[in-house]
Amino acid sequence: MRHATSSPPPPHQAYGRARAAALAVWLFGLCAALLGAGHAGAQVAPKPSLAAMAPQTEPAAAPNQAQPGTLADPIDEAVRILAERELNAARVSRTRIEVKVGQFDTRVQLAPCARAEPFVPPGSRLWGRTQVGVRCVSGASWMIRLPVSVSVFAPVAIAHASMPAGAPIGPADVRMEEYDLTREPAPLVADAATLIGKQLTRTLAAGQAVRIDALRTPPSVNAGDPVQIVINGQGFSLTSEGVALTPGSEGQPLRARTESGRVVVGILRDRTVELRL
Repeated sequence: MRHATSSPPPPHQAYGRARAAALAVWLFGLCAALLGAGHAGAQVAPKPSLAAMAPQTEPAAAPNQAQPGTLADPIDEAVRILAERELNAARVSRTRIEVKVGQFDTRVQLAPCARAEPFVPPGSRLWGRTQVGVRCVSGASWMIRLPVSVSVFAPVAIAHASMPAGAPIGPADVRMEEYDLTREPAPLVADAATLIGKQLTRTLAAGQAVRIDALRTPPSVNAGDPVQIVINGQGFSLTSEGVALTPGSEGQPLRARTESGRVVVGILRDRTVELRL
């Protein structure tokens, strides 16, 4: 009676499994190195030996082994730290950040690296869909780029109901709600008190975040309204009557015509057009 025996796998299969396991070991070390580079006091995994990159019939398992083609949480944490630094420098108020790092292509062959660091590529910003770079700074000289998605959440003003362009808007028309700032290309209203006395420049849909560039101060003077024109010079001041030629708001430039027919441009303050010579 013959006993069944298991034959060793073909050499090319054994080598393929060895490369996958070795890459997993390297990825784990890279993740820890990235976290250590972005966060003081973090533990860095020891460098995988060259022997780990050689073919083995039964590769040793690595702790917290990353699956080929994916990136472990420490890389996400390193990118989050980079995003926090960038947002602090830009003085962006937020409550939390979510970072999603894309997959690493395991077909790319990289030399063993003792220490790697994440960085923001020139011209990139850790905002929305972007990229982060990873460079080896000890043991090799490679560099890769990974797709990332950075979401920045903060409470902003959200419209209760739809409102047409030109309508006045105030704190009672909105609710403060956490929102992903990266979804809008312009700054959003983070304080409902800033809406007092404002008017919409475009239609606002229900549930839509209120953008700062969609607000204006209603004109305090309309075209054709009578205004005072004050000309201030060195040691003298002249006052005359005039007519506004364009609508204007407090503190904004306004075109007006004097009694003599001269057209001037000055700053509107309390229905007075101020000019300085």
